[in-house]
Amino acid sequence: MKRLQLKEVIEVVGGHLVHGSKDVVVKDAVIHHLHPIIQSHTMIFLDRRKPFNYEKIQHLEPFVIISDAKNSREKYQEAFAVIEVENIRKAIFAFAEYYRGLFSIPVIAITGTDGKTTTKDMIVHILQKQYSVQSTVRSRNAPRKSFEYLMGIDEDTDVGVFETGLGAPGNLRYHCDIFQPTIGIITNIGIFHLDKCKTLDNYILAKGEIIEGLKNKGTLLINGDDENIATLPLKDYKGKLVSFGKSTGSDLRATDIKMDSSQTKFTMTYEYKQYSVVLPCLGEHQAYNAMAAIGAVMDVGVEISDAINALQTFNVLEKHLQVKKAINGSTIIDDTWSLTPGALREALKVLQSIADDRKKIVLIGDIGRLGDHTANTHLEVGEMISRQDIDVLITYGHNAKRVAERVAEKNFFIEVYPYLNIKDVYQKVISLLSPDSLCLFKCSNTDNDLMGLKEHFYQER
Repeated sequence: MKRLQLKEVIEVVGGHLVHGSKDVVVKDAVIHHLHPIIQSHTMIFLDRRKPFNYEKIQHLEPFVIISDAKNSREKYQEAFAVIEVENIRKAIFAFAEYYRGLFSIPVIAITGTDGKTTTKDMIVHILQKQYSVQSTVRSRNAPRKSFEYLMGIDEDTDVGVFETGLGAPGNLRYHCDIFQPTIGIITNIGIFHLDKCKTLDNYILAKGEIIEGLKNKGTLLINGDDENIATLPLKDYKGKLVSFGKSTGSDLRATDIKMDSSQTKFTMTYEYKQYSVVLPCLGEHQAYNAMAAIGAVMDVGVEISDAINALQTFNVLEKHLQVKKAINGSTIIDDTWSLTPGALREALKVLQSIADDRKKIVLIGDIGRLGDHTANTHLEVGEMISRQDIDVLITYGHNAKRVAERVAEKNFFIEVYPYLNIKDVYQKVISLLSPDSLCLFKCSNTDNDLMGLKEHFYQER
């Protein structure tokens, strides 16, 4: 965080000093119930309804309290200074807007059902060659992290690159209010987070909040092949609109996408020029992620050839379609970062592309965050898998069992094994793994049973 004088902040947050001195340097700012306090000279936004334990941070004196408590002078007298405000939420957003305004830098916000983390990592990988970048850590993209990431911007920061996670309507609006992005990306919109959004239409609209967040003056990059994105009010957007995809009308267009066991290659056309792109990761979807990343960094000022060259050394985050040798001389495709219908569809494409003549085995778990749509979505996934050229499907979990039942009903050529006991899954997978097999291991990284099981296939080699 850039160091600030407390007297600068008082007017910004619409407060008044009720205790202590305004002549203190602020080195960090946190929202108390969301973020850890890690250093002295921290300005703490404290909701009067939240508990405050002075003893836990006593060793980090001096610190400053900004609170909406009416008796804040007496309540927080241990602080070096106390600023009282009418509304703590408004004070937080006022300070965030002020702090963001201190930096005339591009900020990239990325949303989408799938591909956010990889696209973010690609952008950071390209930009780090020339710029100092503040970015989301791994996929820790919840709204509660946004203020903390904003405070990570300082005088040395050239670009901000942030994932904007969405669990419910309003989350994207919150991210954008904090980050004030100048560039936005929508990677795709599939089926997810229906537990809070309730319907797919609501989920699509929630993703579309990034359009509002760009305030009709930023650059918005969209997946031009995505039918759900196409339903958003894009024609009304007055900023710069850039599309990426395989369709003819895309500004960044991918053709001739090919995969082998370790990389994805494609030809990208931009402004009537063709470029060869090589990615050391697997999947047709990686071409979309790469084009989104290239489009974003070009808007920052990176030459297209430099961006493409940088991607040749990009390392995808673990558990993202990693091909690994396992027990019995077998091969496993580890895609256990997350599980959505869209991500599963892309993983199945990779399985088909690199299987050659090997037996194709698919192991999946339950798909979460679907709310009232859980049963129907699992049946729809079963329909999708039933049309795949695979040999064996193994499922684990009560909801995944619906997938298995639909596949068994629709395709008699696929061996189907639904299990509710993790030991049964282990025994079946062990019996199938061989040098002539290729197993797609697809689940969410929050599925502790399957994540623990996966490690056994590597440890026993």
